Amino acid sequence: MRFQQLPDGSLLDRETGEVLDQSRGTFVFVPSRIKIKEGWFMTFQDALAELAKDKDLWGRPRAVLDYMMSRLNFDNYIALEQKEIVEKLGIHKPDVSSSIKMLLEKGILEKGPRLGKSWSYKLNPFYGWKGRVKNLKDERKTRLTVVKGGAATEEFTNSGNKSD
Repeated sequence: MRFQQLPDGSLLDRETGEVLDQSRGTFVFVPSRIKIKEGWFMTFQDALAELAKDKDLWGRPRAVLDYMMSRLNFDNYIALEQKEIVEKLGIHKPDVSSSIKMLLEKGILEKGPRLGKSWSYKLNPFYGWKGRVKNLKDERKTRLTVVKGGAATEEFTNSGNKSD
């Protein structure tokens, strides 16, 4: 630990040797932010349970989803060619295409803008998020609708569609 409390109540900064006298002010310790070097994103436990229970996703579709999530960029964009998925997972292109189509139909992925010859995709923010929490909140707000009396409702499934 960087600081050591001395018998008189002051603090010794072990790195600089400075003695901080708390009787002349208040000592506030602000830790530096932890820098995460490897790829990361946050996910939601309810969404993971939903994915695990969906038998349509077992096998190749889930492998395709997991690989696509491993390539997630900020604000949930995924930019990669299906050819990469074919090469990395060792599965046939028609299987990759049908898996992506299923993920789009289930609302887990959304089609993003076209990038050259390929489409980009976006992970539905109810399944996971990479980016600032404020942006996540804003993104989820766009999926709310106005109902009677002008109050927004959160009666939505994870795909963002109004539940029946």
